[in-house]
Amino acid sequence: AEFTQLTAGADEALKSGVLYDAAPASPGRFRRRTDGMQCALLPAATAWIGADTVARSGCRPLECEQPCHEVRLGEFLIDVEPVSVGAYARFLNLTAPTQDVLLDWCLLPDCDERQCFQPLQLSDAGVWAPKPGVPERWPMFLVSWYGANAYSLWANGHDWLGYRDARSSFLPTEAQWEYAARGTSVKAFPWGDAPADPGLLQVSWGGENHEGVTLESLGFVDVNVEMGVSEFGLRHMAGNVWQWCRDAYDPKYYSSAEASMPDAWNDDSADDDYLRSERGGSWVGPACLARTSYRRGRTAIAKGRCLGFR
Repeated sequence: AEFTQLTAGADEALKSGVLYDAAPASPGRFRRRTDGMQCALLPAATAWIGADTVARSGCRPLECEQPCHEVRLGEFLIDVEPVSVGAYARFLNLTAPTQDVLLDWCLLPDCDERQCFQPLQLSDAGVWAPKPGVPERWPMFLVSWYGANAYSLWANGHDWLGYRDARSSFLPTEAQWEYAARGTSVKAFPWGDAPADPGLLQVSWGGENHEGVTLESLGFVDVNVEMGVSEFGLRHMAGNVWQWCRDAYDPKYYSSAEASMPDAWNDDSADDDYLRSERGGSWVGPACLARTSYRRGRTAIAKGRCLGFR
């Protein structure tokens, strides 16, 4: 697919006051002027969220994925692919956050042995760019929930300074993400219940040894590669990179009455260290973790070599 994310240049939306352009040849698709991202307008629907007790594609759902429940969702926009390394570098160049904020978002402290995996570097001229050997079209990774939320606010024309507050967020909710991944019915994967294979998604197929892996050899594919594609045409809704969601993560949330409310999301976020939800699986783990209902959480400050966002 065409790569449309902007990796250099000024913010067009600031000059024009217009945030989205409709794509005449693609009904329901829009281009976001702030970053060039293609977005899909998903129709309002009543969708089944979560998993039933049936094993699909050889994977039995976990208790945190149950029960399967209906949620009424209004229409919403969602990015067609994860945010790229190049687009995130441009975001940093346009927003110029302080060092403390960068440590919140995407930098690791000096004591962290994963520093060599940071995908971005700051030049002597003060410009952020992907490190040599890191494709600008790779999904952004080693980015915290705070860093993902800040980008979502900025890209949607809002003040990124509120990045710690989930009530101010354009990240997809868990229910929105799951509906976007599989539509209104229960499916193991975006394409259905057919078994996963290397032509469909980027995951670890067993036998790979991640010991000694280098930054340049991390197992990502470019965000515009047609893999993990949902019925809405969204890429990497299974595999490649885990994706932060707006919600606080609670393994028992799907059992609550709140989970079945219209446009449900878990806003229990009084504590900065509350776990945040991540979905989709990645190049590091097996295909069973890339199922549409599989869910887990990390602290909002967490940064992982397989964790990004859309």
